[in-house]
Amino acid sequence: MNIPDANPRGLAIKFHGGDGSETDLVTHSFNGFPVADADGFGQLMRAIGASGPGAPKPTPIERFLAEHPAAKTFLTTQKPPPESYATASYFGVNAFKFIDAKGHESFVRYRFVPKAGEHYLDATALAGKGPNYLVDEIPLRVAKAPVQFDWYAQIAGPGDVIDDPTIAWPESRRLVKLGTLTIDHAVANQEAASKALLFLPSRVPAGIEPADPMIGVRSAAYPISFSGRQ
Repeated sequence: MNIPDANPRGLAIKFHGGDGSETDLVTHSFNGFPVADADGFGQLMRAIGASGPGAPKPTPIERFLAEHPAAKTFLTTQKPPPESYATASYFGVNAFKFIDAKGHESFVRYRFVPKAGEHYLDATALAGKGPNYLVDEIPLRVAKAPVQFDWYAQIAGPGDVIDDPTIAWPESRRLVKLGTLTIDHAVANQEAASKALLFLPSRVPAGIEPADPMIGVRSAAYPISFSGRQ
């Protein structure tokens, strides 16, 4: 769909295996999620939809945020708009279980950190930008030089909540570098390419399992969104 740049921003990645399999990663630019489960997300969406300009005070969304502090934090503490898609970090807020060859288990959340560093716009700089400045800027940047992100797994520690994406794990948790994502060109028709892509967070290779029930919820909802874009 052709919509203005929104906050938080998203980064989705699809790996194609040599055997024809696919692995999808879906991340966004806020370390956390507004609600813990599908029921809470449905309530949030309905509250937003019922809170138009003519809604009586307190509006449904105001009442919802008063009762759900994690959602209020999500909506009111976003970082400023980034200079570029290439200058924001992206977080996989749902946890996965990694199982090694000996059967040892670790719980991880993904993170992508820009090689260019994090850079954001103040109000003055933003005032001179159009509503689609991020989409317009990124192909120009990639044409000059590849855009790169370091890909990390944040490892859960004792007591960390695995199945609630509203709770970010402490920054003191170990980060293990998994690789480097390099983007060296943009497709000719971005809108058509985007409409043709379907990302399912539950698509994982052997040795990795979804550990957060919200992964299954998202994988059930995304095909509905995909169908609506066609």
